[in-house]
Amino acid sequence: MGNPADDDGTDVTIYRKPLTDTVHADTPTGAPEPLLALLDTLGFERRTLSTPGPIYVWHEAPAHLDEDAKKQLATHAVPWLHKAGYVVHISDDVWDAAAYTAAATAVRDRRAPAPPAHRSRSVRLGSMTLADERGVDVTVYHSDGTIYVDTRVAAPEHLLALLDGLGLDRHQVEDDVWHQIPDETDQIAMKSMADRAVPLLARAGYRVDIDADLFGGTAYRAALADQAAHQPTAPPAARARRAR
Repeated sequence: MGNPADDDGTDVTIYRKPLTDTVHADTPTGAPEPLLALLDTLGFERRTLSTPGPIYVWHEAPAHLDEDAKKQLATHAVPWLHKAGYVVHISDDVWDAAAYTAAATAVRDRRAPAPPAHRSRSVRLGSMTLADERGVDVTVYHSDGTIYVDTRVAAPEHLLALLDGLGLDRHQVEDDVWHQIPDETDQIAMKSMADRAVPLLARAGYRVDIDADLFGGTAYRAALADQAAHQPTAPPAARARRAR
């Protein structure tokens, strides 16, 4: 049984396995338990095969994830593995630049390693949302071309209504409630709407976590100016709509 990590001389090789189309995170034969445990924490599923000779151990991205979510999970692991001192090789076909940026920001901010948030709403962190996992009231993040706004489990109606009032679309599947930027909004306007929401939520007393690439622009400064002037907190201008 060949092991790409042994062949590459790396600590972890992340790639899409031919024929099966699964995304693997392979480690050298006899890899240390701390490395295997870190891959567990980062959302990979551990697999073991016992033979008369060695015991083979590898990791895979969960099969229920869609292709974009698998790429996000694979790429998100890289900065955390680097931080722990491991040499990593990842193939181009499972690379996601946005996921790398988000993970590198989390490393810089000294957050705890955790699986990334995925667009697929069926993926949950146990009984918690991403906002619960990050210890905030609202988490704003970019995934697969859409900006999502997650709130804590059983968030109060007045918080959900505030997000409605900021121009965000509310969605619900069973007990899972979240908001997202309207689908017909273009990318620039998506970021402006998310950026503008942060000071308004903070002013209302909520703790907010937002991806670094969505924060600090002109919309944020305009929202602060509105607050200083005690102006109404309306959604950004309708030019946010994509030309039809």
